[in-house]
Amino acid sequence: MKIHQNASTLLVSLILVVSILSLLFLSKDKFIRQEKLSSFYAEKYLSDQFRLLSLHKKDKSEICRDLKKETISQTDLSTQKSYFMQYQFTCRFHSLFKDKKPTKEKYIRFTQLADYLDLSGVKSEEIYLIRSLAELPESTLDNPKIVIAQNEINETLSQNFYGIVITDYLFDITGKRMYGTLYSSYDNEREERNLTFKKEVLANLEMKYSYWDYLPNSENFLGVVDE
Repeated sequence: MKIHQNASTLLVSLILVVSILSLLFLSKDKFIRQEKLSSFYAEKYLSDQFRLLSLHKKDKSEICRDLKKETISQTDLSTQKSYFMQYQFTCRFHSLFKDKKPTKEKYIRFTQLADYLDLSGVKSEEIYLIRSLAELPESTLDNPKIVIAQNEINETLSQNFYGIVITDYLFDITGKRMYGTLYSSYDNEREERNLTFKKEVLANLEMKYSYWDYLPNSENFLGVVDE
């Protein structure tokens, strides 16, 4: 009877020992798996941080000028996947034409030119200063010009001109035609003039001289849902 009790006690003890060891091994295995998982995520997090730092250092205005879009996301800049964070920033568009581009106006009267045109994106050598029609640059529909008349002009145009003329003086032409828009602080409105609105001229000027740049303080680091 005593032997039977000892055997039962031993069996129970063995079962307990096996159970404890099993729990220990399971706990150790779970701990190892958790450690591996933690190491994996730590590595990916550091990889994200390094990638975002390299993107942050890039010239954002240059990127805006190249991509010409309002929102730049990380997928626009890199094919590498992010695990925790997504990088993006905002660009802003500066049109040659303030508020809106003329749609049919061949003549616009202004008090302040800056209320109508933003010439900051135009190089000084690409704004032509003239004192007579003979000084007008060569122009075409695809390559229109921006001209400032520095004095009164009342002459005959020998060949068609494509572009914008800006003046504070009398500007009256005969002969060939001007295609585009006349901006004037002087009262140059006439019923009869060789001036024709041409939307393609303004569209080509806008394409050439409008520009994009980075909107300051618009960087965002967004969380990514792990799939």
